[in-house]
Amino acid sequence: MVEVYDYKTGCDKPIALCLGFFDCLHLGHARIIECAMQTGGEIGAAPALFTFDTSLTDLPGKGEEGEIFTLEERLYRMDELGIHNAVVAKCDRAFFSLDPNTFLNTLTANFDIRAIICGEDYTYGNKGGGNVATLRKFCDSHGILFRSVELVSDDNGEKIASRKIRTLIKNGDMRAVNSYLPLPYIVMGTVVHGRHDGRRMGFPTANTNLPKDKLKPHMGVYYTNIVLDKKRYPCITNIGTHPTFNDYFINAETHIIGYEGDLYGKKIVVEFMDKIRDIIKFNSKEEIAEQLKKDVIFARENFENDKVRSQRNK
Repeated sequence: MVEVYDYKTGCDKPIALCLGFFDCLHLGHARIIECAMQTGGEIGAAPALFTFDTSLTDLPGKGEEGEIFTLEERLYRMDELGIHNAVVAKCDRAFFSLDPNTFLNTLTANFDIRAIICGEDYTYGNKGGGNVATLRKFCDSHGILFRSVELVSDDNGEKIASRKIRTLIKNGDMRAVNSYLPLPYIVMGTVVHGRHDGRRMGFPTANTNLPKDKLKPHMGVYYTNIVLDKKRYPCITNIGTHPTFNDYFINAETHIIGYEGDLYGKKIVVEFMDKIRDIIKFNSKEEIAEQLKKDVIFARENFENDKVRSQRNK
């Protein structure tokens, strides 16, 4: 369970604060979190992570696509990564117009900050006017322990960055996406009633509407995983439209292989492991049922291969 604190109201708890955007919690972010957990343990402060809400519509070029993880998804993954305190700021023009000192002074006025941890390329304040050097100077003058963390590179020696992950998600390359994340890419949502065509064909689905603030993955059918009642199940998930049924509303429909419970109204977290195929219009329900059987086989076989990794990531 993550405790959430507003940037403008704060809390009295001593914290070791990770600074950054943390929009997708990739491997570089995970290293910062690990440093904060270690540092917090050394100085008796609770590790905390600074992030933003998902109201991006006020920022030119930000609101059109949405975020890799919504705030709810980030809080969920934070909890799994072992950090249980979040400082959340509203992502709007007013915040991004703050000068660097105002940003830091607001933080230190509202929170009992014992340490600050960030990546070595971190910038803050209006137009990125503050950097690691100015942050270190600020911390030194306020008696705050400061640690910067080296960037994490991929196999090509390039910095792991949200921008690259965003492109891979839009292309539907979930295997590559997950190679940059400590835990698989997820979509969270509340199960709602759908057309029930899948159930009539023997493939019942848990339907969820995609959060409006979330970056939409490439439309297609994916091999996915879900944990229900502490058990992990392989799934197939359709992200996008349903042309066979003349339904062009974009949502997520997940067939959970081997599960027969009632999930209506419940929040589910679907892990995306691999793309199976694109969405196509079939000529009949029989034809789509035959394809779904093949999709299920794909998911079952890959689930067995992914079992070691999946257990590690629980």
